[in-house]
Order: sequence, then C-alpha cells, then structure tokens
Amino acid sequence: MSVKHPPPPLTGIAWTPDLVAAIADAGAAIGRLDARICATSFAPAWNLRASWTGYAAALRLQNYEIEEIDIISWQCGLHLAGRPRLETVGDPFSAFAPWRARLTEKDGRHWREDLPFSFDPPAGWNEAPALVRALTLLDTWARHDRTITPWLAFPAVLRRMGITARTLPCLVAGDVGQRFALDARPALLMRLLKQLGRSAADGLSRLERLEDVVQRSGATISTEHRPGKLADLGRIALTRPCLAARSLAPLLDLTISGAGKLLSRATRLGLLVETSGRGTWRSYVTSDVALALGLVATARGRPRLPPVPSPALDSVLAAFDAEMAEIEARMARLGRHITRNIQ
Repeated sequence: MSVKHPPPPLTGIAWTPDLVAAIADAGAAIGRLDARICATSFAPAWNLRASWTGYAAALRLQNYEIEEIDIISWQCGLHLAGRPRLETVGDPFSAFAPWRARLTEKDGRHWREDLPFSFDPPAGWNEAPALVRALTLLDTWARHDRTITPWLAFPAVLRRMGITARTLPCLVAGDVGQRFALDARPALLMRLLKQLGRSAADGLSRLERLEDVVQRSGATISTEHRPGKLADLGRIALTRPCLAARSLAPLLDLTISGAGKLLSRATRLGLLVETSGRGTWRSYVTSDVALALGLVATARGRPRLPPVPSPALDSVLAAFDAEMAEIEARMARLGRHITRNIQ
C-alpha cells in the first residue's frame, strides 16, 4: 500500500556539490563496468555470478537473512559443510529463474513496460540526470509494490533507459526506507548513488578476478603432461563454481571416487579452493568466488605476473571461449522456454 502523501520526487532535489559529485562517481563506475562487460569474452560466466550477487542484495532488501553463498550452493544443488540449513517462510528463490530469463531480453523494450502502475514523470524529470530518473522510478515502484520485483527490475531499467548497454545484474539497488518514505530525500539519494558506485566497482573487481583465474587455470592445464579432465572441470566450474565429488561425478561420467581425485588434483594446482575442511564429502569453490565471498584471504604483496602467452595456452582459452558461447546460447534458449511457461 502506497503512502497517502507521496514524498517529493528525487528528481526535484536541489543539487548540492556533494550530490553532483556522487552522481558523477556512480555514473563513471557504472560506465567502466559496462564497457568491460561489452568487451570481455567471459560475460556469460560473469553474468551468472553477478545474478547471484544481485539476487542476494534483493533478498536482503526483503529482510531475508540469506547470503550470496547460500544462493550459489542452492543453484549448484550442494549443501556446504558448516552452513546452516535455510529455514524461511515461503520460497525465497522462486523469483530467481524468471528474473534470470528476463535478464537476457533483447533490445527494444521501453522502460515503462512491465510497470504495475501508472507513472507520470514528476517535477524536474526532464532536467534530471538519467541515473536520477532511474532511481526516481525505482523509488516510486518500491512504494507501489512491496514484493522483490522493484529491486530486481532495476538493472533492466538502467538498460532500457540507455544508461547501460548491457543488463548488469549486480546493479540491484534499493533502500528499505523507500517503502516508508520517512528519510530525508537528499540523504536517500546519496545512499543510493554510493550503493550503485560500490556495486559497480565490486562487479568490475569480480570480472577482473574471473578473467585472471581463467587465464591462470588455462596456463596451468596447458603445462600438465596428462591433464585428463581438468579442462572439462574448468569449464563446468565457470557455471557451477560450487562443486563436490557427488555433484561432479555425473557431469563428467566419473565414479564418485574418480571425481574426488580430480577435485583434489585441481585444488593442489590452485584451480579450486576447498571450503569444507572435512575428510569426506568435501566441497570446493573456484578461487574467484572464494575471494569474492571472503572464504579465503586476499593475497598480499605484488600481484603475480600473468602467464606468458603460448600456443598451448591460446588453444585452451579458445576452447573456454567456445564452451562459454555454447553455454550462453543454451541460457538464451532456456530463458525463452521459461518465459513461455510463465506466460
């Protein structure tokens, strides 16, 4: 239920030097991330990871005490040792698959589409920066709709308004105070802008870690005398970064014992990080995810030099690129199938 007297729109706020600087910083951070995602060949793998980040942020705004690692383990079908079983009312993950399907929508949809209410541009709309217009729409939407939908819709709104060229799932934004419109409007806008800047900067850092991990993994695998199924494991880990022997075995047509040995070998080579600390049913995650979630400490000192390019490494990375292109096509087909079933 919306408030009887809507608060002043964010587009009508007087621009102070601090707000102008925050708008510029947030816009620059989003622009840097958008440019890199448009250029990288690892966009499908990054988008999957970013969707977990964004969905976790949306769940927090709905007052669910669910962390990103819980979403990852749920999607990978693996309960991690040491993590409590989720006990929540309702199904907090029910919106994830439809949202993932919408993230792959084609260009051409107007930002007014899918709005569950009539929206009249408020005062100052035409003069306000595009990013502030998007946040104004989110602010209004959040007061009309108490579900998770407004938070999840924001990355698509940014794309539809032309602020980003790609839909960036990590840019789920919002503030619980928007539901009640009790906070001072300039302070709310400042918080939202800083939140977007941090999310974009974190998304870029995660992309850089992902690219580094894939490059180093390819270099490591190319130097192995008998790599076996290490390359297949590397490709699977891009879309299922949380693994255990019992979940990997059917994917590679291995016994559980063989899958466990492969995972242990990958861990010794630095391709994966063990997170369970148990003797049996060990669980593993990729190193980029482990760093992002704070499961391992960030390496200190000067970063290691990237591996020297070689024909062997190039062939491994080319195979990774081809596999990810195939996965992206499968995700697009899956998205269309989910959308048809929902409709």
